[in-house]
Amino acid sequence: MNPYSLLAAPSMILNAGLILAALFAMYFLRRPKLQKSESWQATLTPLSSIIGSGFLIMSPLLASVVGGLSPIAVIGIVVLAYAIGSVIRFNIMHVEPRIKDNSLSKTTREVEYLGDIALVLAYMVAVAFYLSLLSSFLFSYLGIDNLDAERWLTTIIILFISIVGYKRGLGGLEKLEAISMTAQLSIVFALLIGLAAFSYLFYTSGESLNFDFPQRDFSTQIRILAGALLVVQGFETSRFLGEKYNSEIRVASMKKAQIISGILYVVSVVLFLPVVQHLDLQHIQMAKIVNVTGMAAIVLPFMLIGAALLSQFSAAVADTGGGGGLLSENSGNKLSTRVSYLGISICAILLVWAVELIEIITLASRAFAFYYFLQTLLALNFCYRDCSPESRMSLWTRIFFITLAIILAYIIFFAIPAE
Repeated sequence: MNPYSLLAAPSMILNAGLILAALFAMYFLRRPKLQKSESWQATLTPLSSIIGSGFLIMSPLLASVVGGLSPIAVIGIVVLAYAIGSVIRFNIMHVEPRIKDNSLSKTTREVEYLGDIALVLAYMVAVAFYLSLLSSFLFSYLGIDNLDAERWLTTIIILFISIVGYKRGLGGLEKLEAISMTAQLSIVFALLIGLAAFSYLFYTSGESLNFDFPQRDFSTQIRILAGALLVVQGFETSRFLGEKYNSEIRVASMKKAQIISGILYVVSVVLFLPVVQHLDLQHIQMAKIVNVTGMAAIVLPFMLIGAALLSQFSAAVADTGGGGGLLSENSGNKLSTRVSYLGISICAILLVWAVELIEIITLASRAFAFYYFLQTLLALNFCYRDCSPESRMSLWTRIFFITLAIILAYIIFFAIPAE
């Protein structure tokens, strides 16, 4: 099938409409009422971190593993992520207050501390990785192959984020997120409209999806999909925004962020499929994903470039905020959050110059999975050792948490990246 047969000459009306749609979404998201909403501000950090680059890569990744079954796979991943989020929310409401008044048993404190160490390390790598990916994508799209230039650009961006965090604190980082996420969500809104129009024409034309993806056995597919769970990590950042928001707001904002991002992931995977089938699913490249969206509308590749760059920046800001809050908390507040932002940033810069981050991102993913695993153990241990008998979780909740712990242990030891 000719990939341009459906829209051989993309309509100027469609392109103009998509630009107007992005501007309308930006106007809506920039309304003073929304910008001043404490609930929305608290939602931006986990939302930024969850979306990251996932909505761009998820559809090609899943198509390269399960082909046309990608929608089912992404629904499973999103539901599992929301289930893991319920563990974090439980710990925010029940364990966190006992951490603050230092009334937890020794074993429970040790589980919490071990998980925090794993997460701080994961955040350091994640910040460096996100921004290195941003620089690499930008330079590769411009046709520039210069590793040192990429590293210098990454360093400059990290320094910018750290300076804002040090001078303006969490509020300053949130303003960066608000600006970046507003632009990103506006672009994504228009992008999905363009892909929806293309998908409608594709399906009503009688064409069918046809994926040429590597054939793997079922166990290998499950191991790759297990690793894909970490593409939707980031909801745990709500746990470390206690400097500004109470537990009720953070729990509500995490739910909202996971629901919004979950809808975006499922919809984007479904709408990307008609264009993704024209990619080389044996060797997925970001630039190719951008180019193939031009089948739907001329403006979409440019929108996707903007969304890709902004998503990496937003995710890095969110993880800097989460990592700084976590580092400050575990120092007994001897390190302020502002100083902790600098600490996270310095370590990220060292990683940028010392390590090939693409090679170790799998380790960061395992660190996040290890943190979630320890959070389930923390909740179970808390209800066994620390809470009163009448406030212990129900039998079904314990079974649910134990099941999640087993799934996460499987991810830690058996998840593999798509080759």
